[in-house]
Amino acid sequence: MPRLTDTLRGQHAQMRQVLDDVRQFGIGKEAGRERLRQARALIVEHLRQEDAELYPALHRNAGTQALAQSYADEMRRLSGDILAFFDSWQHGGGDLAFARHYGRLLGLLDRRWTREEVRLYPAYEQHCLRTDAA
Repeated sequence: MPRLTDTLRGQHAQMRQVLDDVRQFGIGKEAGRERLRQARALIVEHLRQEDAELYPALHRNAGTQALAQSYADEMRRLSGDILAFFDSWQHGGGDLAFARHYGRLLGLLDRRWTREEVRLYPAYEQHCLRTDAA
């Protein structure tokens, strides 16, 4: 069974690929809108898994509680904007406006995913793996 953090990193890669597909197909084509729906579903599942498994484990460890709270609070603030992006473009729209909104979303997600992979997941691996595996 893969480690939770390996699964979450893999989900990041999958979300990046699907979002790149959205960009390549464009929002004006059904294939692009289908990929957009797929990306939304992947992100929702990723957030659910973090909330159900990652953050609880980090909160149980005194060494990672503050970090977990900080990341969870930030994600609560960001998730509304992220989901609003998907909901606002689900039926298509203007290419230029979409490109601008898409660029902002991708920048936000890339920064967040990088921070998770560089700081949050290693903290989980260092502090929580042994206690959760027992």
